[in-house]
Amino acid sequence: MKKSILAATTLLLLATTSAQAEVVDVSTLKCSDLLAMNTEEGGSILLWLHGYYGGQSNDTTIDLASFEATGTAIGEKCGAEPELGVMTAIKQITDEQ
Repeated sequence: MKKSILAATTLLLLATTSAQAEVVDVSTLKCSDLLAMNTEEGGSILLWLHGYYGGQSNDTTIDLASFEATGTAIGEKCGAEPELGVMTAIKQITDEQ
């Protein structure tokens, strides 16, 4: 049940994002850019980042509680350092853990 809800949410996020026809180079995305996005855009970026880093480590799982906690940590880090790159912020957060 949870997997089908997650799949439906993911499809909704992707449909919303693709309808805007915007291309985002995540490697150049700053925290201030992420914070300025609406919930759907920001959620899509965070979901993409989870998949990107999960793919690098061959991790095919998603722990929703951990995903939420990491999203909160990214928000806090970005709020404190808005000119920091999002991917740099994530690296700093994971290095601290």
